[in-house]
Amino acid sequence: MKNFIFTAVILSLLAGCINLNEIGTEETASNQVSSLIFQSEYTNYAWGYNHNGWMMDGTGKVKSFIKTTPWVFPDSLGYLSEKDMQKNFSVCDATLTQVASAEFTLYAGKALTCVTGTLTKPKNTMADAGERINCFYIYEADKKRYKRIILSMIGDWSQENLAVNAKEVSDWMGNIK
Repeated sequence: MKNFIFTAVILSLLAGCINLNEIGTEETASNQVSSLIFQSEYTNYAWGYNHNGWMMDGTGKVKSFIKTTPWVFPDSLGYLSEKDMQKNFSVCDATLTQVASAEFTLYAGKALTCVTGTLTKPKNTMADAGERINCFYIYEADKKRYKRIILSMIGDWSQENLAVNAKEVSDWMGNIK
């Protein structure tokens, strides 16, 4: 019971720190958190095409995807329609794990503070290594689309989100298998 009360107090404090006007929505913080989608993906075109990773929905369910499935990537501005997001979820084949509700809410709250974080300039760091992108999507209900927010990209080209919580959230995502 003490843990529940402690978690509720912490989440209340986090929710109070989120400025919803900064992320361009009038949804409540609770709706933003529950509609947030985390994604970790690896893509490589060297020596044959490879694309795999996982997606986590607003309930904390983590499902995997592999290269043999059709995939819709975000446009050049990072947007993906609601319909295309549903297509991507429909090809996720296996449930990897279930993240506890309190843990999901904690990291979703931290992720939302990264929405306005700037990205470092792309830096060429490897060759033929592909790229691992840890990101999350926020839902824009009025436009029926999702906006991708990159936390980190490591591989041939590397970038990092400079928001205070970005590295912590990306590291947390790296531990999900």
